[in-house]
Amino acid sequence: MEKHTRKHYLILPSYQIRLVAFMSLVVFVGSILHGYFLYQITSKNIQEGFLSAHNRLRSTWEILKPAIIVTNSLSFLLITVFLLIVTVFISHRLIGPMFKVAGHLRRLSSGKLAESSLRLREGDEGQVLCEAVNELQDKYRQRFVRLRKLRTAIDQEKLSSAQIATQIEDILNEIEIGNENS
Repeated sequence: MEKHTRKHYLILPSYQIRLVAFMSLVVFVGSILHGYFLYQITSKNIQEGFLSAHNRLRSTWEILKPAIIVTNSLSFLLITVFLLIVTVFISHRLIGPMFKVAGHLRRLSSGKLAESSLRLREGDEGQVLCEAVNELQDKYRQRFVRLRKLRTAIDQEKLSSAQIATQIEDILNEIEIGNENS
């Protein structure tokens, strides 16, 4: 079995960039909230517990403040890079198969029913859709093979008009065309 590899990590950049921006915004807001709550908790605990040592604790807060800012900034940066990588891979597993299925369906609609069956990489989303497209391709291929055999029989004058009409009707009955008046 041949191995499918990624050739492009950004398949639909507008979607993937929006997803990364949203995830980064979530992390940024989370970091700000983290810093705010940390500030509120530490300032209240420090004020309540050590009111008498106010000057000494004020210098302690001045020591803690840069550490909190640096920690939050570093956390935000690392989480954003991690989310960027994860988002690209996750969206690739979602969008990549969609593009592959769409391309296969375009080739089928242009009449290339003899094309090999559609296969997705292991772990890609859309396996159910892939199976449905392959089933569609097989069913239509079978119907057109029957039509081709019918045409050959007509060319060789092996069938009567009634037999031809019956076989064509059988094939057409397998396909719901819809309202014929529209």
